[in-house]
Amino acid sequence: MHAIVMAGGMGRRLAAVAPRIPKPLIEVGGNPIIEIIVRQLRASGFDRLTICVSHLGAQIEQALGDGRRFGVSIAYNWDRTPLGTAGPLRTVAGFDAPALVMNADILTTAELDRLVAAHRHGGAVLTVAVRECPVPVAFGVLRTDAAGRVTAVEEKPTVTVDVAAGMYVVDPSVVGQLPPDRPLDMPELITRLVDAGRPVATHRFADTWHDVGTPESLARAELDFLDDPGRFLAEPLIGEPR
Repeated sequence: MHAIVMAGGMGRRLAAVAPRIPKPLIEVGGNPIIEIIVRQLRASGFDRLTICVSHLGAQIEQALGDGRRFGVSIAYNWDRTPLGTAGPLRTVAGFDAPALVMNADILTTAELDRLVAAHRHGGAVLTVAVRECPVPVAFGVLRTDAAGRVTAVEEKPTVTVDVAAGMYVVDPSVVGQLPPDRPLDMPELITRLVDAGRPVATHRFADTWHDVGTPESLARAELDFLDDPGRFLAEPLIGEPR
């Protein structure tokens, strides 16, 4: 199976934590995030990886190499400037069948092969991994009836919303929706597909998930990782003891 990892972002929100390395190489429990992802992909049955790189991408290529020590084959897709979380798909070599596409700042225990299986049976051109996320509301929320009268007040409630988890399975036919001359992120690609009447499906999961995009979320992810590293490092490196 083919996985495409988007690792070309600037990582500005984490610049204070690691100003001279790309975000995917920031460590969680002594392990670079992208190395954890590669090991998880191998454990889920992915044997061919494309890493889309731009900002400080040479460091990522040096860290991962050709993938041999992870038991996978890794190729690199270079962009002169970051093209977002969807734009690089236009130039990925060998993207001729549905592939897993995920961001390089995700720490999760989700079973990625199940996401691929859901896509294969769903008949969509793009399948989004979806997770429930609690969102605290910092204000009193009013409940009203049809006439505008207040029926209840909830003080600073927590509501649950569905969020896109930065993991997708994408059919190569969507490449026609990608502009050749500017960056494009996944939310805009999804909007374009929906507007064009093309089916976009969801796959709901409840496994551990962290979007490691800020110092605060990085700290939470590290605490979760250190609590039980084995949940995230399912596969040892080639030559490591099991």
